[in-house]
Amino acid sequence: MCISNLALGGWLSFGDRVSDGESSRILHAAIDGGVTFLDLADVYAAGGAEKVVGRFLRETNRDRLAISSKVFWPMGEEPGDRGLSRCHIHASIDRTLARLGINELDLYFCHREDPGVPLVETVQAMGDLVRLGKVRAWGTSCWRPATLRQAHRLAAELGVEPPRVEQPPYSLLERAIESDLVPCCRQLGMSLVVFSPLAGGVLTGKYLDGVPSDSRGANSRWVDSYLGSDATASVRAFVGGCRSRGLDPAVVALAWGMRQAGITSVISGASCETQLRRNLLAAEFDVDDSLRASLEAWFPAVRRPLWRRLLRAVRDVVRRS
Repeated sequence: MCISNLALGGWLSFGDRVSDGESSRILHAAIDGGVTFLDLADVYAAGGAEKVVGRFLRETNRDRLAISSKVFWPMGEEPGDRGLSRCHIHASIDRTLARLGINELDLYFCHREDPGVPLVETVQAMGDLVRLGKVRAWGTSCWRPATLRQAHRLAAELGVEPPRVEQPPYSLLERAIESDLVPCCRQLGMSLVVFSPLAGGVLTGKYLDGVPSDSRGANSRWVDSYLGSDATASVRAFVGGCRSRGLDPAVVALAWGMRQAGITSVISGASCETQLRRNLLAAEFDVDDSLRASLEAWFPAVRRPLWRRLLRAVRDVVRRS
């Protein structure tokens, strides 16, 4: 599966805050600009993002695209309509395929770890989807290195496909994966596609003077986790340094992520066609040695407690199951 180093994600955009017409323009501009990887999840707009992309797929050549989606977060009030049980995984992939209007998904992610389900059950279920031809490969999102190693051991014992791709957050403000996850994936032969490369927009500088009411920062606890932190000084220095060089901070942050060791693709969202076209510039932008040295000075060894934050949210979901 060959995917572009810049991917387009559908969180908080398609089927949600962006109209269907603008979504179509964004998608067409992305594909025309060289994007070949569209990243979704069933929970994005409660299935709405998948429906938007499904309509788009009827207008374009689906064969040149890699489409991914995810399973884990609640999609209803029933206790069984969440998590990584065999029953939920098999039911969820069928609903995802129906919303997208396709017979096979290129990549299907377990959207978080599920401590409420035996890992062997999840690995078997995901491996079965590959065997059945419903997905070409499966991956994980925000799984710890120890869990990934265990999943690979179980897959070998069961004789099924192991996870091939991990999807964690990664940005100039979120570099915890460099010390453990990146070397783990290299050892296991897994690719890394990363999300939130702009830290929910924080790295663009738009939150330095407050939170716009129509922004992700006003609607997402994920973005809120960056605001008001001790990283503000780093972001201010970064934004000022980029602008003094005549550079767009968003383009610089995206280009930096694309060129980091071990990263296959960087997933970025877009709420309008103009924003998408700006992001596309990152694919051709060169982060030279001088700029890279400045970035390391502006963001000195930032290591946020990634796994602890992610697992707190997962435990809340499991308790409600």
